[in-house]
Amino acid sequence: MGRDAVLDEIDRRIKRLQAEIDIAEERLRYLEEVGSPSRYNVIRRDDYSLYYLVLMGIWILLGFLSLIAVGHRLPYSFNLPVLPYLLVTLVVIVLSVAYYWLGRRAEPKTPMDELEERERLARLVLSRFYKPLREAVEKDDREAMEALAEELLNDSLLAGAVERMGEGDPKVMAYSLYLYTRFRPELEGEVREALSSLGNGPMRALLSGLIEG
Repeated sequence: MGRDAVLDEIDRRIKRLQAEIDIAEERLRYLEEVGSPSRYNVIRRDDYSLYYLVLMGIWILLGFLSLIAVGHRLPYSFNLPVLPYLLVTLVVIVLSVAYYWLGRRAEPKTPMDELEERERLARLVLSRFYKPLREAVEKDDREAMEALAEELLNDSLLAGAVERMGEGDPKVMAYSLYLYTRFRPELEGEVREALSSLGNGPMRALLSGLIEG
């Protein structure tokens, strides 16, 4: 495959991601205009559980202090197990708060959240990978390709976005870029092996051009 074929593959991926961004923007705009989250979204109501837990802890502590104060005023001996009581109270509060926060973290994302996240990831892959890649291929800039490979390996945000958007394995894609920039005839076997596990269209077109040529 020649350079034009590689650019065509990149353009197809760019158009697909741009279409996803446009669709997400349109749906988000529609949801905001309609103002009807009941159909498309999950209404997140304010959760006051944490405040109740804190108030309960304060109430228990105040009750315990009141018992101590009353005990000192009684004419007979009135001993309270201070340490065990405090430990039990502390354990109950800590476990309750931990359960609350774990429940908050496990809260499912709403359709609105999913749309916003897909839009953000698509923009990230588009601006930080495919557009720079297209420019590098067009100019045959091997240094820029190696810089992109470094980003795929070292930038977890970009690598995660590439993977989440179904663009392929970022490590295999980075390895393919390195193979392309440092290709020698004796590396043909490695190129063919990389092609067998490479799922990204533009990267396949890029490597295929080496061995076809």
